[in-house]
Amino acid sequence: MSWWDMFYQQITNGLVLGSVYVLVAVGFTLCLGVLKLINIAQGHFLMLGAFMVYQFSASWFTDTPVLSNYFVCIAFATLSVSIVGAGVHFTGIRPVHGRSLIAPILTTTALAFLIENIARVSWPGAGKSMETSLSDNYRNPIAQIFITDQKILTFVAAILLLMVLYLSMKYLRVGKALRATTQNESAASLMGINPQVMYVVAMMLAAAFAAVAGALLAPMYPIETTMGMPYLFKAFIVVLIGGMGNIAGAIAGGMLLGLMEALIGGLWDASWVNVAVFGIIIIILTVRPAGLLGGKGI
Repeated sequence: MSWWDMFYQQITNGLVLGSVYVLVAVGFTLCLGVLKLINIAQGHFLMLGAFMVYQFSASWFTDTPVLSNYFVCIAFATLSVSIVGAGVHFTGIRPVHGRSLIAPILTTTALAFLIENIARVSWPGAGKSMETSLSDNYRNPIAQIFITDQKILTFVAAILLLMVLYLSMKYLRVGKALRATTQNESAASLMGINPQVMYVVAMMLAAAFAAVAGALLAPMYPIETTMGMPYLFKAFIVVLIGGMGNIAGAIAGGMLLGLMEALIGGLWDASWVNVAVFGIIIIILTVRPAGLLGGKGI
């Protein structure tokens, strides 16, 4: 394989990885934009999404699949985790929301570790793994580039979900209400928008986006109870790069981070990935303290 073939292969890998980061970071950004808080449980929603899609594809009590269709499993897993997101809001955020900046961070941190330990009890032993027909089917679109249908699905699904989110924010009543709550909560209340309802919607959307990311990762990587924190950390890096509370910034930051990790790790040395990432963050925040696209809201 030539250097250029390796380069194009890593570009492909970076776009897939970046699309996962984008899905997690967009949900993280929704919480920042609408609720004005950092949701530490966001990475654990991804972990739950991976476990739930695994569980729906393999019965709780037997090896017989509950749902044989992978896409149906993703839908059920996303719905389940979005309900958990609503539960996190009502138990860990709503009681302390607006009292201080640190209280929601502490409560969502506690709930994140609670979710992790419940998952550890529910799925004991070593990490789980699952396969689909998509993860075994390789394609060779050009030159020496190889990509599975699962990775293609991950990238395409991220694009479609982002398009749906954009159109919803622009044209649907609930999307406009979310944007209004982000921009001016008091004015939105005067226009008949209930901010409390928007908070719940934002949390459920954040959980749903992370759950989809986890469900798409499940056939590609081992499913571990500890897999949530690294993706939370990456989501935080993404919003720092792109701009706090800015969805377009989260998309740009996620893709940039994914490409950087794939190119540096694949073409040079994986041990330099974090050095390069943090170096880029320092440069970006020095030149543009608000991030690449600034905190313009959702």
